[in-house]
Amino acid sequence: MRGIRKRDNVLSNKEGRVEKWVKVYAQLPFDNIEHFMSEFNSIKNDIETRLKIKLDIDRNNSLVTIEPISNETSPADMMKAKDVIQAISIGFSKEDIIDLLDEDSVLLIIDIKSKVGDSANHIKRVMGRIIGEDGRAKKTIEEITGTIIHVGNNMVGIIGDYDRAIIAQHGIDLLIEGKMHSTVYKRLESMMRDVRKRDLTSIWQKRDLK
Repeated sequence: MRGIRKRDNVLSNKEGRVEKWVKVYAQLPFDNIEHFMSEFNSIKNDIETRLKIKLDIDRNNSLVTIEPISNETSPADMMKAKDVIQAISIGFSKEDIIDLLDEDSVLLIIDIKSKVGDSANHIKRVMGRIIGEDGRAKKTIEEITGTIIHVGNNMVGIIGDYDRAIIAQHGIDLLIEGKMHSTVYKRLESMMRDVRKRDLTSIWQKRDLK
């Protein structure tokens, strides 16, 4: 998976597996901890089983420790677990997290405050543009790109396969810059047509090789 290849090398041994002493840490959210714990506890066993890892929460230090439990645990499994913790922290639901566990799914995070500054009014305005009236802008971007988007706590999270998540991120960046919604949608639709053409070409090339 393209989004994690570089960080895989830091964790893996020569066989491409994680050394048993390796641990990865994820930060707990400082606010809305009760929501996090509720969602985390409801999916913890699924995460550990699917990713072959062990999760321990240290509430005193606001950390989640991720450890390998099998010789088959890969660096991708460890980093996927960290992404899952981040997704729960942002506010994604259990159902959304299940999608993130798919091998081809990635999590992208946009920090609104880092892009627009500390002004509460400006942040509120930008978040409103991303969500849209009755949630229509967010839903439209999700439908065009085939991704799952969560907006909250000055953050936007995107779950989807790499190409589609990047396109959704681009659309949200354009909205942050102040581009008109209709202009953004047209741009995303054009980018998605290119992705579908590339996917179709790849399928036919694989058939020709058989």
